[in-house]
Amino acid sequence: MTPNKYCSSVLFFFLISGILFSQSLDSLYSEKRFNKEQYVMTQKVPKEAYTYFNEGAIYFKKKRDIANYLICINYLSDIEHRKGHFNKAFDLIWESLPLAHSIENKRPLYKFHQMLGILYGAFGKDSIALTHAKEGLKIAKEHVLKNKESSSSIISSYLDVAVQYVEMQTYKNALNYLDSCYIAQGNNNRLLFVDGVYAITYLKLGNIEKSKTYFRNVLPYLEKQNNGFQTSISFHIAELKDELKQNDSAIYYYKKSLKAIDSLEYNIKLKPKVLEALADTYSKTNQNFEAYKSMQAAKSISDSLFHAQSELNKHLFEIKNNYKEALKKKEEQLIAQNKILTANKSASSRLKLLIGALLLFIVISLIAIKQRNKMKQMAYTREKNNAILELKNKELTANALQIIEKETSVKELLKSIEEENPKKFKILSRKHKQSNKKLWDDFHLRFTQINNTFYDKLLELHPDLTATDLKHCALIKLNFDSKEMSHLLGISINSVHMARSRIRKKLNLKRNENLTSYLALVN
Repeated sequence: MTPNKYCSSVLFFFLISGILFSQSLDSLYSEKRFNKEQYVMTQKVPKEAYTYFNEGAIYFKKKRDIANYLICINYLSDIEHRKGHFNKAFDLIWESLPLAHSIENKRPLYKFHQMLGILYGAFGKDSIALTHAKEGLKIAKEHVLKNKESSSSIISSYLDVAVQYVEMQTYKNALNYLDSCYIAQGNNNRLLFVDGVYAITYLKLGNIEKSKTYFRNVLPYLEKQNNGFQTSISFHIAELKDELKQNDSAIYYYKKSLKAIDSLEYNIKLKPKVLEALADTYSKTNQNFEAYKSMQAAKSISDSLFHAQSELNKHLFEIKNNYKEALKKKEEQLIAQNKILTANKSASSRLKLLIGALLLFIVISLIAIKQRNKMKQMAYTREKNNAILELKNKELTANALQIIEKETSVKELLKSIEEENPKKFKILSRKHKQSNKKLWDDFHLRFTQINNTFYDKLLELHPDLTATDLKHCALIKLNFDSKEMSHLLGISINSVHMARSRIRKKLNLKRNENLTSYLALVN
């Protein structure tokens, strides 16, 4: 074969391969097939699901199918959330949210609000999570009514709101929204996902019989569907068995939950909680070695998740603003239009007036868009900064509580040494006090770095506060109780109470005003 013929054959091969690959993608992501298979793909392991929706996003973006592109983005965000990559999950939603607002099809928009509700709920931002869940429900109702679609979107939105109320322990509201799921369905078929949440809600309310009834057919269905919700259902069934004193059954379902978490790579943040409950049940049946192993595993995984989460989300809620690029394009278009209008000097006076009015309208619209985007950016930034500050303070508080726990152990050891060897006790006690001072100094330094304006604003409002008063204020802001503060500061609990009273007087707080709430507002 000559070189020219060989090159032609190679080019022909790649051309045919490209055509076949393009046809394969057209088939894989056809409207009918994608609508049918997207739910199935969400039940796959994260790696396989991520590949499917990532390639789908690329395909739909190329085809300019914005609605399905945004649906893929939503699923990618959910997968990142499942893996504990909250920063990536937030970025995917926030970056695409303006685009979801801009299109007529509102299906991606209500899904985005549902996802934001889940993400904020994962960080204990219950009120914000509930706001997004309800906004998703409102948009879903409007979308279904306008497009005459099935009620499945409304049912899932009602369920999201109900789940958030369960998380907030507002069980009466949760039951109302669960009832709404069946009202929206309009027939007698069982909604087993809804039944699962009913069962959990009644379990929390202590209604064991109703909880048992609703749990009856849920787990087999979820296992058949390979759905990740089975991790939570198995765990709560185990809790139910614990309430009924059926320890062997409780252990079985706790293990079932752990197995599902590992095999499906789903709901990983639940794993430490399951292990702790399993350890408690082992302890009740005098299986002390198994209880010890479960507690050790729970602590190890909890520490790992905490530090991993801290690393993965250290830039949590950092919002990438894509409006600048869009504005730049609009400005370039405006400049081009101005050049054309300037060159057309022979136009009639009526045309000039029309063009002037058009230019004025464009300029006013552009200014309005800039102002609106600026306000949104400021709101996003404020929300991001508050979330980062709260996350760092939680990490600081956790470290301080570990110090207190170690401090208690050290004091117990010193007490035993004092009885056996008083001389050695004096030496160790002196070293311990020096070490305590260093621990406090380190804690104080980290607090100042995180809350860099706290002391300045507090002293600006109340200049007569002393350095000791400021220490107490820092610990009160982080919600430490009197016992924990006495450990950290090396003073008696009575001294802590006196200090709080002194600070209240200096802050001029009335009897009905809460000191902790007041300090929480100082940032």
